[in-house]
Amino acid sequence: MFLVQKRLFCLLSCNKSTVHVSSYQLCSLFSFSTAEEHSSNHGSNFTLVDPLESCELSSKEAAKRAKDRICEKELSSSSPSIEFFKQSGWSDPLVMKLLQREPRLLRANVETILKPRMRYLQDMGFSDTEIVQLVSSCPCLLYLRDIQPRIDFWRSLLGSNEMLIKACRRNMFLLASSLARKIEPNISLLRECGISEQHIAQMVVRLPSFLCHTEKCIKEAIKHVEELGVSRDCKKFPHALLTVVTLSRSRHDDTFATLISYGWSQPDCVAAFRKHPSIWSLSKKTLCDKMTFLMKEAGCELTYIICRPVLLTYSLEKRLRPRYEVLNFLDQNKLLDKGHDLLSVILLSEEKFRNKFLFLLRKEKFISVQGKHDVVAVT
Repeated sequence: MFLVQKRLFCLLSCNKSTVHVSSYQLCSLFSFSTAEEHSSNHGSNFTLVDPLESCELSSKEAAKRAKDRICEKELSSSSPSIEFFKQSGWSDPLVMKLLQREPRLLRANVETILKPRMRYLQDMGFSDTEIVQLVSSCPCLLYLRDIQPRIDFWRSLLGSNEMLIKACRRNMFLLASSLARKIEPNISLLRECGISEQHIAQMVVRLPSFLCHTEKCIKEAIKHVEELGVSRDCKKFPHALLTVVTLSRSRHDDTFATLISYGWSQPDCVAAFRKHPSIWSLSKKTLCDKMTFLMKEAGCELTYIICRPVLLTYSLEKRLRPRYEVLNFLDQNKLLDKGHDLLSVILLSEEKFRNKFLFLLRKEKFISVQGKHDVVAVT
């Protein structure tokens, strides 16, 4: 009996009635064991979880719970600032979140700090909803005296209130960073590299802390990217720069060393970096797991992977393994007309993959599809 058939049988044996699972869950049937088990032993398809262990709190979660209780106690106290936020339409959870991020606001003067700053934001065209989102994301904003020039600068660069709020959500200190000492010099460096305003804005929204680095750090990152063979006029230059500036030189060297240990050459690694810099953001374990799967389980030749490094950018558990096992199952049951290239299958969208390959399972009555919300019934 095939592995997939075993898993379908186990699923059905739990309940004699028809079992409904999504098409993504169907693919997940091909990957029950944990990542650690996959790298060492594929003998067991299930992982037993002790319900008592699953309820235990980590030290981090316990600290968060304790902090929440402290904020709840503060929230129930009669503080003018808390009353001000509530009267302004803020809910208790939003006020609690605000106090967690900026405890100083508990004792902030309403008349000299809170009201004037909130009025500035209203005068600058932010809606009540946007003000809540912006202040929740960047509460230190209410302590800045020069709110308007900062807002005007970032809004001009990013293009809208929405993008500014999105960037602040990812870095609560973005608006507090010095424009003259850090932000403007770094933006000038990016412009000198030929990066357009649109791409600079995209870089900020994607990783706001990028521009908060020192000018020296940005210059070293630019030099390193060029040393890796990515020229300034290359389309991937902004992406490569973001990757390099956020990772240490030793981390990059480790990634090169990991790939070389699987048979890659130095030029192969450089070429992969030029095409897909995000590979260098992967941990050593993740990279090893993907290379091991592709070479030992999927049977890919090393040259195949080297020529198609994009394979390493996809999730092993959510994309690579499930799709390979669906393809392998169909092939073993002689349900495929011809051989299919693994990469072409991996690149398909969820909808196209479902229509093209899960349709074959349905056709052969391994599954049947009901309803209009992509519900798959295993029969």
